[in-house]
Amino acid sequence: MEDLFKETEQVRLQIARKTNSKRKDKPYVAYIKEAMRKIIETSISQICSLMPRHINAVTTNGFIIKLMLVVMAFQIKQII
Repeated sequence: MEDLFKETEQVRLQIARKTNSKRKDKPYVAYIKEAMRKIIETSISQICSLMPRHINAVTTNGFIIKLMLVVMAFQIKQII
């Protein structure tokens, strides 16, 4: 799938590989992927902690607006 994306869509996926993978990453690339993964997981966890248990929205646009507001609140919280 990774090769298919590279050929057709000209997108280079940077997937963290398992230890027993046949196409192993170079050590510095594996370290960068691991560090980025931890940052992303922490950010998603912090965004989820700001979200209410359920979002009561009537329309799809209302739902998207509420999600955007949660993400904006997270960004403001990070700045302050």
